[in-house]
Amino acid sequence: MAMVIVGMVIFALLVLVIHHWWRHRNAIIMNWPILGMLPMLLYNVPRMHDFATELMRRSGGTFEFKGPLFSGMDFIITCDPLNLQHITTTKFSNYPKGKEFREVLDVLGDGILNVDSDLWRLQRKMFQIWTRRHLNFDSFVATTLHRKVVNDLIPFLNHATETITEVDLQVTLQRMITFDNAILFIFGLDLASYSFKSPKLEYQKAFNEIQEAVFQRHILPKSYWKLQRWLQVGTERKLRIAREKFDEFIFQCISLKREQMRHTNNETNNEEANFGMLTVYMEEKEKPYSDKFLRDVAFSFLAATRDTLTAGLCWFFWLVATHPDIEIKILEEMKEKLAGNCNNLNYNFNSEELSKLVYLQAAIYETFRLYPSVPFNHRTPTKADVFPSGHHVKPKQMVLTSVYSTGRMEEVWGKDCLEFKPERWISEQGEFVYVPPHKFPAFHIGPRTCLGKDMTLIQMKVMALTILKNYHFHVVERHPVSPNLTITINMKYGLKMRISKRS
Repeated sequence: MAMVIVGMVIFALLVLVIHHWWRHRNAIIMNWPILGMLPMLLYNVPRMHDFATELMRRSGGTFEFKGPLFSGMDFIITCDPLNLQHITTTKFSNYPKGKEFREVLDVLGDGILNVDSDLWRLQRKMFQIWTRRHLNFDSFVATTLHRKVVNDLIPFLNHATETITEVDLQVTLQRMITFDNAILFIFGLDLASYSFKSPKLEYQKAFNEIQEAVFQRHILPKSYWKLQRWLQVGTERKLRIAREKFDEFIFQCISLKREQMRHTNNETNNEEANFGMLTVYMEEKEKPYSDKFLRDVAFSFLAATRDTLTAGLCWFFWLVATHPDIEIKILEEMKEKLAGNCNNLNYNFNSEELSKLVYLQAAIYETFRLYPSVPFNHRTPTKADVFPSGHHVKPKQMVLTSVYSTGRMEEVWGKDCLEFKPERWISEQGEFVYVPPHKFPAFHIGPRTCLGKDMTLIQMKVMALTILKNYHFHVVERHPVSPNLTITINMKYGLKMRISKRS
């Protein structure tokens, strides 16, 4: 008898499921009883960015996601340029980072990426003070990176060409250039000159694991990852271990910087001690900042500096390698605009010379359009609101903006929106075309526009110029290329390349 009852219950549930599916079979995403839309979200996690883009196309650019019952996962996702402008500029004060954002990204502490109001304004101000200390900041950035490339990366690439070795360009850039360069700009420390408690690679691995774990918090119910954190299991346990390891590195850097400043304080030449953004904070004597706050500042800027550059460079070199006609145009522009200095490896190109490379800049912008370094952003409104698209937003309801999807919308970029086409950024007169930031939000919009935008573009140009004029890249056959599921859009399987020298 009991088996009959169980069978009838299962049959009834099956009928209800089939009936529900039939009634909602044409819905963009099936909204199941109790589970909401979570099953489809989890099913598409491996292709999250493209799934979001498909969702945006089918919904007209804005979609209301329903999470499981009592999970607190309901949110609105949008890529509509008018909505983005509304959130980031028109109603900026109503869309702070918010408590939810700070909780998910608690690893950032009180860093600029995680705060609002006074702390946010303070860190923007400090960054601007630091950049003004250098008479020509753009040329200073270009020279610093060029020196690093010539001394470290070029010998490695030469060896790879001589031994016909496959190179994972993403790993290479992270280990040899972007991480070290970020530490140099933030702390003014050359990592090669100091020893640490653990190898540098362990700290880099910890940093990557932090990113992966934090991304998981964005797609899992809050109650689930909080339970993991309380029990210290799964990704939350990995996050704690990785955070402790990387904090060990950051606090060592802070200690080394303080020691460096003490030793050079009474010397005539203080250039070394004054180098590095954190110097501005450490010079404050009346109300000195704690090491914990310095850690938060450094962590946020490191996340923004290292990963924005790494992701941008990898996607750029992959796109150029798979579009030889565009590579030829970039090289032709270099020869035409830079004349005799083009083939001089040791020549430092200044910001004025780099600004002449319009086609190269167009190729870089086109890379960020298709593969923005930070593909999603997160806001929480303090008051109820209505988007220009007509969608109603509740107070404290999570709002996701899909920067990745905005760059792939036909309504914004035309029917060729999926093509890598630098020409779309160049006018008939050969000048660079300005696109409003709400249509090209790769560097954010409004008051929170990325402080390091110009710095990133300069570094991208220096890397592209120095490497492309000396080497040709070939993507290894059948090497899979797809975005990784982290806060920044690095490549999931790295970027395996074969390299040959140009004649």
